[in-house]
Amino acid sequence: MHQFGYFFPFGIFFTFLLFGLIITNIILWKRRKGLCYQDNHLALTTLNNRLAKGEITVDEYNDLKEILKK
Repeated sequence: MHQFGYFFPFGIFFTFLLFGLIITNIILWKRRKGLCYQDNHLALTTLNNRLAKGEITVDEYNDLKEILKK
């Protein structure tokens, strides 16, 4: 009997599967992090536009901006 045991091919398969899952999770985590930043940036842009148009007051703007920064 060799040193790898009877399940040698399956061990390699599961190792590659594990590495693939780790890499996939890292990629998805990075994408989600970027999407959160883009959503927050879009919300701040909309808030700035509403202030510029006079739809909200400066006090409302500051309150909403603090909420978005959380």
